[in-house]
Amino acid sequence: MPKLQLHTKIVIGLILGAIFGAIFAINPNKVELNFKDRSEQVENWQEFTYFKKDSVLKTLYGGDQLTIIKYYKNLKDKKDVKLKVKLSDGSEKTYEAIASVEKVRTIGVWLKPVGDIFVRLLNMIAVPLVLASLIVGAASLTDLKHVAKIGGKTIGFYALTAVMAITIGLLCVNFIQPGHIMDQSSKDRLLDAYQDDAKSKIEQNVSLNIVEFLVNIVPKNPFKAIADGDFLQIVFFAILTGIFLMQIPKTKSEPVINFFSGLSDAMIVLVEKIMIIAPYAVFTLIAATVAEFGFGILKTLMWYALTVVLGLLILTFIEYPLLLRIFTKVKLKDFFKAQRQVIAVAFSTSSSAATLPVTMDVCEKRLGVPNKIASFVLPLGTTVNMDGTALYQAVAAVFIAQVFGFDLTLTQQLTIVLTASLAAIGTAPVPGVGLLMLIIVLKSIGVPEEGIALIIGVDRLLDMCRTVPNVIADSLACVVIASSEGELGEITPDAEYDGAM
Repeated sequence: MPKLQLHTKIVIGLILGAIFGAIFAINPNKVELNFKDRSEQVENWQEFTYFKKDSVLKTLYGGDQLTIIKYYKNLKDKKDVKLKVKLSDGSEKTYEAIASVEKVRTIGVWLKPVGDIFVRLLNMIAVPLVLASLIVGAASLTDLKHVAKIGGKTIGFYALTAVMAITIGLLCVNFIQPGHIMDQSSKDRLLDAYQDDAKSKIEQNVSLNIVEFLVNIVPKNPFKAIADGDFLQIVFFAILTGIFLMQIPKTKSEPVINFFSGLSDAMIVLVEKIMIIAPYAVFTLIAATVAEFGFGILKTLMWYALTVVLGLLILTFIEYPLLLRIFTKVKLKDFFKAQRQVIAVAFSTSSSAATLPVTMDVCEKRLGVPNKIASFVLPLGTTVNMDGTALYQAVAAVFIAQVFGFDLTLTQQLTIVLTASLAAIGTAPVPGVGLLMLIIVLKSIGVPEEGIALIIGVDRLLDMCRTVPNVIADSLACVVIASSEGELGEITPDAEYDGAM
């Protein structure tokens, strides 16, 4: 029997994880009441009434599990709050001194720590890898003009793909108009269920100030930037360090460059070993996601989710192949064949940063990109290139506007292109941050920020999808830049991955 390659094992883990999560999904009609010394499960209720003394705080009907949990969680003063539950058989029961109200966790969710450890290991590698790779990459580009040339090509290419991605998103959402399809009852239910989550995001008071953004790229303390995982500041510091290592005598610069080169190589070897557990980690991550969130929310937001996914598919399988054909001679089949592992890790972790070590290894060993280009272009792309996120923000902004009855003008839609492009640059390469950047886009066109409550429920699932084009675009940029410099080596998409078992 032929040996299975790692990417095949990861795909199998993903499929089995989805099936396992669906089988052991959290019951939406059951909650767990936790007390100081015990817990009790409640299911099949008709009414949940929270009251304090003789005053009713809130009555919730039917199986609205999420609202029941979130309402109690967000109560500021839980002292003396009691709960009366009316069950489907007509009986009633009263509870007091409740510590918390939670979902009843299943084995699908309990397995998640295995996947969390995998993601944390990859994130652990990301910062030292970005720092070391960029220092070595910038120092390897021989002179300042070469750094400016490669940097200019990289930023220009990333800007091109971002604008194209946002345009695709706007065309899809204006053609399908998913916000006009949603009925009023679904809108009200989503706003009610996720209003507290939306409020907490809005209270973070995210804004986009160009001058402040540029100022904040420069770190006051590079060690603090490294500790905080501030990728933009790390990139700035690393590039400057690499550039000025070229300006000092070789006797002094070479030991420093060799140190960071060794650190970069060590991180790559480490990720190859970590990838051995990838199939099992992907299984647990997907199982936990499906078990906790299920596919039910997709029914309500089906047209919105389909619009985002359609845009991402066009971006990945039409725009990127077109750019690959225009700028390189690389065969489309070979490029995507080499990306199989990158896609699987990006989808399961929802993190460009966590995927970076895998992307770098694949670009160098399968796509023939020299280390000096890969180590410069990829860390930069992980930080500033978020095509999938930019497309999602464009679709989400127009969708929310449609639901609230706003007819966006051409000027407002052009504002989305500009704001989403800049917001994508400022988006940290970690799961879930896209929602915060979406608030900036909504502010720029005058759409109520509370509208993010409409899409929070499905964001985790779409986050997995939009991370894939984010990382594919990084690899594409690597190949394009290397090809333009005449330094693209042999493409070996079937090369055995060093971390495979």
